[in-house]
Amino acid sequence: MTWLTAGTGLLLLAAAAVLVRRRWTVVRVRGDSMEPALHDGAVLLARRWTGRPPHRGDIVVLRRPPVVAVPPGATLVHSAPGAPPRAGEGWLIKRVVAVPGDPVPPGVPNTAPGPVPQGTVIVYGERPGLDSRLFGPAPIGTIHATVVRALR
Repeated sequence: MTWLTAGTGLLLLAAAAVLVRRRWTVVRVRGDSMEPALHDGAVLLARRWTGRPPHRGDIVVLRRPPVVAVPPGATLVHSAPGAPPRAGEGWLIKRVVAVPGDPVPPGVPNTAPGPVPQGTVIVYGERPGLDSRLFGPAPIGTIHATVVRALR
């Protein structure tokens, strides 16, 4: 019966690993657009997006818009360390500065004066670069994860 207990334990451990992997992700910062908050090479623990709308001030990992070129210094996260993103691929790490209903900050393209549209957020880097000042509001559905803490 020991093999049954060991097998059950291994099965439970594997199931727990799958659940953790589905809920959490580890990302590495590439670039300096989030300095001084996040430095190039920093490793971050992030909770995968659960459908909960982000809050103002959250740092999020979101899909890079496919039609925007990557300017120098943009903070990107790559699925394969050291691999450059291909067109329409890659991730950004940005801070949410406005959520639906908040006033749209000045200088954000593709928006009418008034509140941030439902289903979108305004995201900025700590430094100007590839963010909502360039591509406009980001659809909430492009958010992959919310950063919880820096690991190193």
